[in-house]
Amino acid sequence: MWAFKLDNIGTVALGTVRNRKQDRVEPQVTKNNNLARLGTVPNAEKSRVIKGEIMKLPNNRTIADCWLPTFENVAREFIIDSLGKILCSDEIPNFKFEFREKEAIEFIENIMKQYTNSFKDSEYKEEIQARYEKIFDIIKQKTNENSEQPVMVVKDYKKFFEYLRQAYERHIELYFQRRKDSTGFKSWEKNNFFELIWLRATPQDFNNSEEFLKKQAEMIKDTTFEKYDKETYLGKLECLNNHIITIKNGIARTWDENFRQMEITIYDKEHYTNKELWNRPHYSLPVIRYGIYEKDGRKICSIGSIQNKKNSSDEESLKKKIDREKYKVNKDITEEDIYKVEPKNIIALSVFINLLHKEGITDIEVPSMYVLDHEYHRKMNKYLLKEFKQEWTEVDFWDREERQKREIYPEEYKKAFKEFSRTFGKQNLISEIKTERQLLTARRLIKHYQKANITAYPEEVDNYMHMQIPVVKNASEINGHILKQFYNLVQALDIKNER
Repeated sequence: MWAFKLDNIGTVALGTVRNRKQDRVEPQVTKNNNLARLGTVPNAEKSRVIKGEIMKLPNNRTIADCWLPTFENVAREFIIDSLGKILCSDEIPNFKFEFREKEAIEFIENIMKQYTNSFKDSEYKEEIQARYEKIFDIIKQKTNENSEQPVMVVKDYKKFFEYLRQAYERHIELYFQRRKDSTGFKSWEKNNFFELIWLRATPQDFNNSEEFLKKQAEMIKDTTFEKYDKETYLGKLECLNNHIITIKNGIARTWDENFRQMEITIYDKEHYTNKELWNRPHYSLPVIRYGIYEKDGRKICSIGSIQNKKNSSDEESLKKKIDREKYKVNKDITEEDIYKVEPKNIIALSVFINLLHKEGITDIEVPSMYVLDHEYHRKMNKYLLKEFKQEWTEVDFWDREERQKREIYPEEYKKAFKEFSRTFGKQNLISEIKTERQLLTARRLIKHYQKANITAYPEEVDNYMHMQIPVVKNASEINGHILKQFYNLVQALDIKNER
């Protein structure tokens, strides 16, 4: 547990916290206008200063010194806090690490010993030591092809932690960009990053962990679409009753399929300019979660997922109009190419391809499988069910008849149950959406972009389907009336935010 206090110059300091089992001085939280300097690492006897670069933070934002993105911090926090959960926790998917270097095993053991020795309470020290001995035994075990759990191979532990550090550093920056109301970097955000970034790994990534993390670091640092970080006016279409269309380069979460997401929103034209409305009536097209990295001098866009965005503010008449128009994208398309392909996914993906073309990006890749995805959603089901039951079956404290909340608020309960049912028990469907259906959607692009070409199917080169879609020079090169219209909007795009 952490306790904060303010000194007389406004610097946030972290007070010492002690309990029965714990007798260790916690690290300081640094805030110095817009700079946070690499600082101290917790130690029972004394703190040691890690010398390194200075990380720039937004004004009035703080982060604990021991969480700053240094190699030492990242390695320690991952090994001490996250490694055991990845190996054994009931809450997240489990998999093993196979560290191929003897030096790596010694490195992990030393960190565990140093952390254990930082505690003075002998009882708690023994408890920690027993826990880490169990983890260390698992790490030392030799794995084979018959292992029940996936195995991530680490051939170079220094590269492994350095690429993890690079991605983590940018993740901190994006956290403050997304959570503008947050003044400090949270422990759960750190843990989510170290424990859930692996959800994006394909089978090949498990055999090449360093390359996986290197690619993640490159994608999170990419700034291709940062000019759309603020909602940007795209235009309006007559076929959609001239409702207002916008795009926004959003920030995804660690458990999502990539770091960034392109959001395409259609606002009711009657309310678009109403600044008094916090949530204007709108319709959201599926979000495109993506990452851009460079290979052999060419930028490649990796499309992690195409997923519906929860539309809590859909205006019914707006939704009906768009639903009627979206099916026109299937005109002249064979049944084989319509199968399991949602038309609005094609519209959203087409808009995104046109935006890529404005940046000269023509190489696309789509993953065929995420190793941990199904298990993640299976375990999430248990958590969701537990939370839902606790919320709606507990007795309301203020109710004299001691009724459950679902009895007192039946309409709210129905809405909550509907939302709960939307994802509960759907792990098979979710996996299908992210694999088979996503590949079918991407393949469908060759029916709309006349010069598009699939250069490799999954397993021919790696676990991705690779596509080459040359830059479209004229709307006549696109099949589908509404897709042509969206193409023309993107071509005329003026970078400004009308909100």
